Amino acid sequence: MDFQDIIFKLDRFWARQGCALLPPGAAGAAGLPGPLCLAGAAAPGASAPDGLPGLYRYLVLMRPAPADVRRLFLNSIKEAGIDRSEHDLRWLSDEGGPAAWLVLLDGLPLAGFRYLAPPAARGAAGAEIRISLERLAMVSQRKKRAADLAWSGRLTYGALHPVEAA
Repeated sequence: MDFQDIIFKLDRFWARQGCALLPPGAAGAAGLPGPLCLAGAAAPGASAPDGLPGLYRYLVLMRPAPADVRRLFLNSIKEAGIDRSEHDLRWLSDEGGPAAWLVLLDGLPLAGFRYLAPPAARGAAGAEIRISLERLAMVSQRKKRAADLAWSGRLTYGALHPVEAA
């Protein structure tokens, strides 16, 4: 499955969960009041540094967070080609507090996961998931370098990002 297909599969998975799919750079919608579920690939440089490798993130914001939000995350990466029986997946408490984790896949950062405190008198707690699309693609495609990733057909990640992929 190429890089582009991974994004499509994540989009379809989260849309089935009731998330609105947002175009890259539309993160400002997260400030909307009330219940919401937003998902989509973030444009390069659009997200704050979060310790995850690569330029591309897949972001999911759910408010309120469903009780099974961690299971939904695991099912989403399965949809994107990760067979958990073949990989070591660990949740490490992150510096973001007791409700934040760094998710490692085979010992390397894959995702950041955190519960968001509810705004004062404005509803239930939410959850935010940030997935490194490069890491997900490297594991799914069994590649050691991002430059070697298939982006779409014969087009590679390295051809699109020659400086970053070096």
